[in-house]
Amino acid sequence: MKKLLFILLLVPIMLIGQPQQIFFSPFIDISSNSDGYGRPRIVLTSDNSPLIIWRKDSSPKVLRASKWNGTNFSPPYDILQAGILPNSWDGPEIAAKGDTIYVVFTSTATQQNSIMLIKSFDGGLTFSDTLRVSDNNPNHKYRMANVVVNSNGNPVVSYMQYLLNWMEPKQMVNVSNNFGVTFIGAVDGSELSNGEPCDCCKSSLVSKDDNLFLLFRNNDNNERNSFITKSIDGGLSFSLIADLDDYDWILNSCPATSPKGVIVDDSLIIVKRSGATGNNEIVCSSVNMRDLTYYYNNNIDFISGTLQDYPEISSSSDTIVTVWQDNRTGSQDCYVSISTVGASNLSGSILFTDSTSIGQKTDPHVVYAKGDIHLVYLDYSQHKIVYVKGSFDPISGILNTTEKSNYLSKVFDLTGRETKERDNELLFYINDEGIVEKKIIID
Repeated sequence: MKKLLFILLLVPIMLIGQPQQIFFSPFIDISSNSDGYGRPRIVLTSDNSPLIIWRKDSSPKVLRASKWNGTNFSPPYDILQAGILPNSWDGPEIAAKGDTIYVVFTSTATQQNSIMLIKSFDGGLTFSDTLRVSDNNPNHKYRMANVVVNSNGNPVVSYMQYLLNWMEPKQMVNVSNNFGVTFIGAVDGSELSNGEPCDCCKSSLVSKDDNLFLLFRNNDNNERNSFITKSIDGGLSFSLIADLDDYDWILNSCPATSPKGVIVDDSLIIVKRSGATGNNEIVCSSVNMRDLTYYYNNNIDFISGTLQDYPEISSSSDTIVTVWQDNRTGSQDCYVSISTVGASNLSGSILFTDSTSIGQKTDPHVVYAKGDIHLVYLDYSQHKIVYVKGSFDPISGILNTTEKSNYLSKVFDLTGRETKERDNELLFYINDEGIVEKKIIID
C-alpha cells in the first residue's frame, strides 16, 4: 500500500498565482537614529531565529546586528572592530547555514577599497576578527561583495574588481576551503561574457553541491541584460554562460540593480529588474541548472509607469517568496509576492510595510522557512529599520490509498513546468474542475 501525503488547495484554476492571504505580526523597530539604519539584511540561524544586520553610516561607521532570543530582539550590538570603516551603499551582505554565518562588505580602511569578511559559528552572538578577501594589489580597487555558503559550510565570495580609475570592471569569485580562514585566489566569473559587467551592479551567488552559479548584469555596448554563468567545480572555474532576457535593455548608465536566485528542484528561480520594454518591471525566470536554458520570463506584478527595483527571493520546498520596492503610490514602498504552486505562478503583490508610517520605505529583504515569512526593510523617512513576520496556514493531512487519482487533467512540478506523475516528489495535480492538490506519492 502506498501512502499519499497531500495538501488540498480549494482554489479554482483561474485564481492560481494570486497572492496568498498573509497574516502579519506587529511591526518591530529594530534600530533607529544613533544605532544606525542603513540597508538591513536578514538570515535565520539553526533554531530559525532571525538575525538582522545593517550598517551605521554616521561616524564612526560600523556594522551592527540584532538577534531574536525567543522573546524579543536584542539591543543593537557592534559586529566589527573599531577602524575597519565599512563604506559602500551596496552592503553589507550576509549568508548563513545553521549557526555558521558569514558577512562581507567593502572597507576603506586599506589603501584601496577592499573586500572584508567576518564570521560567526554561534548564530551571530559573536563574530571573528576581520579577514581581507580581495587581493592586496595596489593596482586595483574592489567593492560590491556578496556571499553564499556552499554545501561544505565554506564561504564563496563575489565582488567587483576595477582599475584605480574605475575602468575594466570584472566580477570576481573567491572560494575558501577552511571556513573563511584563507581564500584560494579569485577568478573572473564574468570572463565568458561579451562586453563587461555593469560597473555598479552587484552580482549574486547560488550554490548546490559542486555547482555554483554567478548572476550579474552585463554591459555590451549599453545592452544591460542579466546573465548567468555556471561553475561545476565550486567556483574554481566557469564553463557556461547564458543571457537571461527576452528583450535587450539598452541604457546609457548602469541601473545599479542585480538578479537574485534560489534553487528549486532542478531549476534556478531568478528574479530581476528589466526596463527593456520601457517599463521598469520585476521579472521571474526559471532556468535549467544543467544547461542554463530558461523556460519563461514572467512579469510578477506589472504596473505601467512604476519603477520596480531591488528584488530579493527566498524559498523552501514548494513555497517561493519574493520582495521588491516600487513607487506605484508616488513614494517608495515594499511589496511581497508568494506562490505555493510553482514559480511560474508568482503574480500580484501585497504591501507589507507599516501603512501608518508616512514616507519612503526601501531596501526590503526576506527569508522564508517553516511557514513563516521574515521581512525587514528601511523606513528611511523615520530613520529606522523595521521587522515584520508573515504567515499563512495551508490545509494538510495524510491519507492511505491504494491508487492515484484518476480524474487528473495536468501535473506540474515545483518550477511550474508540466510533467508526469512521479513517486516521492512533491507535485501539483489539477483536476478537471480546476481544483489543485499538492501531493507526494510515497512508494
